[in-house]
Amino acid sequence: MELYVGNKFASRFCSFFLIFLFLSVVFGFFEGQTLAQAQKVEKKTAPAKTIEQKAGKEPEPAKKSDKPMRVGVAKAEMIQETNKIELPGNVLPWATSRLAAEVEGRVEKIMANEGQAVAAGMPLIYLRTQPLKLELEVAQAEREMTSNRLQEMVAGTRPEIIAAGQAALKNTEAALKLAQTELARIEKLFKEGVLSSNDFDNAKTAVDRAQANHDEKKAQLDELVAGVRAEEIRQQESRLLAADAQIKRIVDNIDRSIIFAPFDGVVIEKLTEVGQWLEKGDPGMTLIATNPIKVEVHVPQRHLYRVTEGIKVDIILELRQEDIPDSVFKGRVIEIIPFGNSASRTFPVRIEVENPKSILTAGMLVKVVYQPPQTPSKKIYVPKDALVRSPDEVAVWVVRPDPEQGMAAFKIMVTPGEEKNSMVAISPKKGRIRAGEKVVIQGNERLRPGVSVEIINEKSH
Repeated sequence: MELYVGNKFASRFCSFFLIFLFLSVVFGFFEGQTLAQAQKVEKKTAPAKTIEQKAGKEPEPAKKSDKPMRVGVAKAEMIQETNKIELPGNVLPWATSRLAAEVEGRVEKIMANEGQAVAAGMPLIYLRTQPLKLELEVAQAEREMTSNRLQEMVAGTRPEIIAAGQAALKNTEAALKLAQTELARIEKLFKEGVLSSNDFDNAKTAVDRAQANHDEKKAQLDELVAGVRAEEIRQQESRLLAADAQIKRIVDNIDRSIIFAPFDGVVIEKLTEVGQWLEKGDPGMTLIATNPIKVEVHVPQRHLYRVTEGIKVDIILELRQEDIPDSVFKGRVIEIIPFGNSASRTFPVRIEVENPKSILTAGMLVKVVYQPPQTPSKKIYVPKDALVRSPDEVAVWVVRPDPEQGMAAFKIMVTPGEEKNSMVAISPKKGRIRAGEKVVIQGNERLRPGVSVEIINEKSH
């Protein structure tokens, strides 16, 4: 059995070895054929030796002939600069107030609708005040009681009450004398042995009671004669002041149950309805003031130094209708916010504009025009399409003659300035751009310094 297994294993190993050997021969044959064929192709396609190679010399590198870049151009122009600043602005309300309930209560009446103009002091919302009125009646009654009591205390005790007190004191004096006489008689009989000690004790107790009653009536009479103490009068006066304050508080709550307009304006939002319960502080309406009104404009960094508080500007509302001219308003700069947008490098400036006819409304787009009091100057202007902007720089490509390439493009770094229609003023940082020179307006995104160009289109202004 072991011999059989060994022979079977040896037979399989020989079979696998023969198959491997056969495949190696086949793959070697095909690889040799492929290599030979490749060498034949290489020989056929190999270039003939140049004269320099036959002579044993190294060949010179071939010169590259770059094809000129095809571009469109326009001429730079010298234009009178007016220093005028024209920027878009947004109309804002002069003030915005969210009117809220000062006391809690149910809405009973609403006197204005959204879009309605209201005057300062006009009642806008009424809350139910019947519970407060009932509290006021109770407080007034308590105040009346406190006031009457104070008057009695200040006026003192009436003569009739004092006379009654005196009469009561005399009665106690008589009763005391009678009890003392009876005690003397019983004491004599007690000593003689006629009456017991119990009778003597009862008589003595009667005298003590009569004396105590007499002292009580006398103290009451003294109090009636002296009147109320000053401390009690002051306490009653404090109670009267507290009652007055309570009445004022309730009256104030009744007054504050009406929401009034704090200024002339327009209701832009109604936030409650009749029957709704408002807690203290819940909003009821939103009101905006429209005269005067504000215009906010975002001034670029390069113009900010020319803007100061108090300067006069023109606000133009463009109606864009042929038969109706644009509306022009006079404004005054009132706020310059020293915190700009880091992305756009602009700073908010707010302008006060009189708006008696409410022509300007919040949300409108207007044009703000400011003419600084400076002498106009001339500057180089190029088409806006000539500017090639990147995150770090702004450049203009200028086409100038080149001795070797005919016409070449040169890159000039610039700072853009005032815009006029399709033109923009530029200030070169390095180099110079002259009036009449040609600047690239088409294909300038693909240019590189010194590249040869071919003008295919020249635009005139």
